[in-house]
Amino acid sequence: MDPSFAASDHGTASMEFENAFSSLTKESHSTHRRRIAAVYTKSALSKSSQLAAVTKTILLDGLVPRIAKDALGSQPTELLGLSYSMCIDLVNAYLFGQSTGSKFLTQGEDLKPFLEHYENRYCAESFWPQELPRLTRFLAKIGVRLLPERATASKEWMESWMMAMCKAADVAMQNADPSALENIADFPTVYASLKGATDQTFSSLDPYSKQCEIASELFDHMGLVLAYTLYYVSQKPAAQRRLRKEIATVAPEMHYSSSSASFDAQGQHLPPAATLDELPYLSAIICESLRMRPNSTPLPRITPANTSVKLAGIEGIPPGVRVNAFQWFVHRDPQKWNRVDEWIPERWLDDDGRLLKGSGESQLWGFSSGPRMCAGSNLSQYCQLLDL
Repeated sequence: MDPSFAASDHGTASMEFENAFSSLTKESHSTHRRRIAAVYTKSALSKSSQLAAVTKTILLDGLVPRIAKDALGSQPTELLGLSYSMCIDLVNAYLFGQSTGSKFLTQGEDLKPFLEHYENRYCAESFWPQELPRLTRFLAKIGVRLLPERATASKEWMESWMMAMCKAADVAMQNADPSALENIADFPTVYASLKGATDQTFSSLDPYSKQCEIASELFDHMGLVLAYTLYYVSQKPAAQRRLRKEIATVAPEMHYSSSSASFDAQGQHLPPAATLDELPYLSAIICESLRMRPNSTPLPRITPANTSVKLAGIEGIPPGVRVNAFQWFVHRDPQKWNRVDEWIPERWLDDDGRLLKGSGESQLWGFSSGPRMCAGSNLSQYCQLLDL
């Protein structure tokens, strides 16, 4: 992954902006993370009336009617595109407000251009600027480009798309008081929090550069977290039955009548995410899917500047050395995991069906850990709990 967000406007040269994910040093990461941490805590998510309203609209007004229509017409549902649309819309609505965010699911916006540019930006050749940035820059100066033109073009497209979202959210925030909004879902919760923190932390920057800082930070918050989970569940009828039985114990109940020609979301309520978080088999499914398909790229870091360190049993790694950790290999280490290439949710449960925590195969590293743990891990968990 190219670790920076580039922007050019107003006739200025391209500028590079770090974010919490791409920052390599402890100091830089701490500065960026502090700006966004508060809106991603479990407590903030569970108490957010804006996120609750967004979730209900996207799931009950968008997802359920779409699946119901296919079911009534005896048509298969294309779940890959549907899961992408649902995740992008839900996350972006929390970032920018529902009226400003993407509407791939709720209004049928064309998803193909977005996915094409998303895939091009993270193409295989992006290995070079991520893993060998100095070599990549040097070769570029003498006319050797390791990244294909499509990757550069798609990077520019995605960044323009993100800047447009930020500008629209900025207008929405200036024109609305969240306490007075007719639809609380339209308030740009994350953008508003980040903008306030950016104004304080980077007070010397001009308005355009501040907006680039915000766009860079939010760019990496978009996620496609659900697709593989749905895929694995779809392959296991027994897992579907067990999950359906467990979810049926949750209040409030939700039922869809196959004799009805439409789904009426009025009067329907989603169970709280905290309630779903207590369902052991649902949690086991999410853990096992994240083990099989972690949601991140390799995680480069720089060792401390003033001391050598020990990593993965290797002593004496010098200061200032760039190191990587790759969740795929951590989660498929045969010395730690049994039957590493098989999707087995039950590995996360004890003999009584309770979720294991703290040791052995119950150690998941899907979002990293410690101070560099993914700030959006709780939102990702929230999305998967409610979407499943």
